[in-house]
Amino acid sequence: MTHTLYLAAGDILRALRGAACPSSALHLYSLFRLRLGPSVPPDFAWSAAAFALKPLAAASSLPLLSHFHGHLLRSNLLAYPHVASSLLRAYSLLSPPAAHQLFDQIPPATCNIYVLNVMLASLCRSSGLGSARAFFDDIPDKDIVSWSTMLTCYFSRGHLADGLAFFRSVTFTTDIGVDGVMLATTLTACTSAGLPLPFCRAIHGYAVRGAIPPSMHLGTALIDFYSKAGRLDYAARVFALVPHRNVMHWTAMICGLASHLRNNEAVQMFEKMCQRRLQPNEMTFTAVLSACVNAGLVEKGREFFKLMVDRYCLEPNIHHYGCMVDLYAKAGLLEDAYEVIKTMKVEPNVIIWTSLLAACKKFKNFKIAVQGIEKALALDISDENAGLYMLISDLYAMGGRWDDVLKVRRLMDEHNVWKKRGLSSIQVHEPQDLSSVVVR
Repeated sequence: MTHTLYLAAGDILRALRGAACPSSALHLYSLFRLRLGPSVPPDFAWSAAAFALKPLAAASSLPLLSHFHGHLLRSNLLAYPHVASSLLRAYSLLSPPAAHQLFDQIPPATCNIYVLNVMLASLCRSSGLGSARAFFDDIPDKDIVSWSTMLTCYFSRGHLADGLAFFRSVTFTTDIGVDGVMLATTLTACTSAGLPLPFCRAIHGYAVRGAIPPSMHLGTALIDFYSKAGRLDYAARVFALVPHRNVMHWTAMICGLASHLRNNEAVQMFEKMCQRRLQPNEMTFTAVLSACVNAGLVEKGREFFKLMVDRYCLEPNIHHYGCMVDLYAKAGLLEDAYEVIKTMKVEPNVIIWTSLLAACKKFKNFKIAVQGIEKALALDISDENAGLYMLISDLYAMGGRWDDVLKVRRLMDEHNVWKKRGLSSIQVHEPQDLSSVVVR
């Protein structure tokens, strides 16, 4: 192969690696095969096939994937583990039975740890916990990915105690070096389960003793945990110790501040983040807009919403629109709130209509309320939002429309709103015995 062809192949491979849609990927792959012909080196050939498979999996088209599978068989490219694992991953996302069938056809020489880990992940998603664990036990030379995948399976299925016991077995019975991703997985599960502060701090202590830095996953999990535990001072310390902070660390810290009503600090941190030229994501804007709502910072909220759309080209979701409606409604800017609803690119939900109508009642603006009432009543109102009927009834009474008051109250009778209004319940679960799996 000439030097010029090598350069051309490298350029196409780089473009193929960044291809986002299946049509672009297939076009580039075809161009690659035509340009290089039968003399293409094996490393170039299997790399191109593996790069093409990622957008094909994202296309959610099983016939398209099957067609490319046929090409891989004819080209003998499935003999390369990276191609086999990429195809297996694609099938596992689109059709787990097809993935299982493919795995049974992969020759032992090709079935290395990469392929086995992909199959384990597929079983963890689509099969029972017992099947996944049996497959895991049969993997001969497990690596950190194998252990992390199985650990995530335990936690995602709600088996907290078994997952913690599994994590403990990694640290005590293997030579596997626990990394930040595995610790972050464990810490996130403990945080979600509401385990007490000392228990979760033991995981942090393990990371400190093992000199595991608070990188992207672990740093974010620690900031989130300490924020939810009410220890923003510890969250701030972790944030300061993260060597290379990214958008996830900043977002976790902003979310923590906003959730504890330290709204001005959340806004300041967001502005500092933007000054550092880090691009906020959708969650970042949800957090900072919530802070603006809580603090009544109308102009800041307006500025940030415009920033999200104009500078960062992010499409607002229901949470962003809800924040803006709430922000304007609480400030009495009902025309602005209703304008947001009218220009939304998603359908407003019960929460958004309730926010607007509650403000209409507070500020005695029946003119705007009447425009939203019929649209709110057309929604499927669940039991937990049934109080919306009472709110609408009060608004009709405020406008002197007594016939409509009677209609709404008949609806309230049909939905038993009278009986359910103001009631709450608590469900008590027996705590799991975790004393034997505490991290030491």
